[in-house]
Amino acid sequence: MNTKITLTPEMFCDRRYVLVDSGPFKATAFRYSTGVCALEVDNGRCRYILLPFQGQQIWRICFEGRDFTMRSIFEEPQPTDRFDLNYGAFLIHCGLTAMGNPSDEDDHPMHGELPNAAYSETYIEIGEDEQGRFIKTSGVFRYKNALEFNYTFAPSLRLGEGETVIRAEAGIENLRCNPLYFMYMAHINWLPVDGSRLVYSAKKDSGNIEVFRGEFEIEDERNRRLAEFTDRLIADPAIGDVVDSAAQVYDPELCSGMRYCADERGYAHAMQVLPDGRACYVGFETGHMPYALRWIARTGDEDALGFCLPATGNHLGLAYAKEHNLRQELPARSGTVLRYNFGLLSGKDAAETNKLIEALCAANTE
Repeated sequence: MNTKITLTPEMFCDRRYVLVDSGPFKATAFRYSTGVCALEVDNGRCRYILLPFQGQQIWRICFEGRDFTMRSIFEEPQPTDRFDLNYGAFLIHCGLTAMGNPSDEDDHPMHGELPNAAYSETYIEIGEDEQGRFIKTSGVFRYKNALEFNYTFAPSLRLGEGETVIRAEAGIENLRCNPLYFMYMAHINWLPVDGSRLVYSAKKDSGNIEVFRGEFEIEDERNRRLAEFTDRLIADPAIGDVVDSAAQVYDPELCSGMRYCADERGYAHAMQVLPDGRACYVGFETGHMPYALRWIARTGDEDALGFCLPATGNHLGLAYAKEHNLRQELPARSGTVLRYNFGLLSGKDAAETNKLIEALCAANTE
């Protein structure tokens, strides 16, 4: 029998206390000193801290006792709805009416309304299904804008017993009588590890990888170094496939857009293969998310490797997406589910995934 617990802000205080303690699973509620509610979910091998009422962000994540979250100047989450004032989470939902950096033609906030959305409904579920015992966190955000939008966005994270890969779903319901044109990106931000290899089921050519030039108000020397490395990366995207802070320039950041090959289940795959053979992993269904962005920021203050951000399109904003048909359509009064996985693979599983990726790329070579 599954048990579902509805969360309310009143259940969270400065003192940490256990809400769920069942076998290998534990969920602990607390508030950061900033007042932001947090829920720590643990199965003994994976531990993540969720912000249940603020964006359903994963603020921090650990596997086998090691923190794999990007580094930023924000030690604690901030109570804000601005993307740049609460920067540094492991997972940020981006979208849904717009996504990416707004251009001069756009008026939407950076990455849309989802990153720090206020959730009125949040839950913990614990139980068992055909795949075994699990603990799940979820929530529902409703967005209403007169004459334009009326939708719900319901993300969930399922962590199984003894597992180090989380299964994520994002349910979308269009409640209007007109189609919903939406954009989405799962902003998954790992800590880069020098000497790691980036392995991914996308062909390494200009038809499938686009390196974007950034426009930043930075010092001339920083701009020169970034521009020179960007030129090299455009000429040969593979030079970015071994993580090397000394030879590469990601200051303040650099983005590439990739079109992935999928397996027979419709899933694409990407890894940061660590020097010890294990791998940080992201897999995603390509039906509604046919692209993935690679976003890297290594500034000295920020250290982030978004080696695979599953997405409906690129990060160039709503106007660009409209012009280039990079939005997904959801018919009137209908719903859909976006699915992706992320976590830490053992050396054996990483090697098997590496073979799968090689086979997918070889099969899609023209």
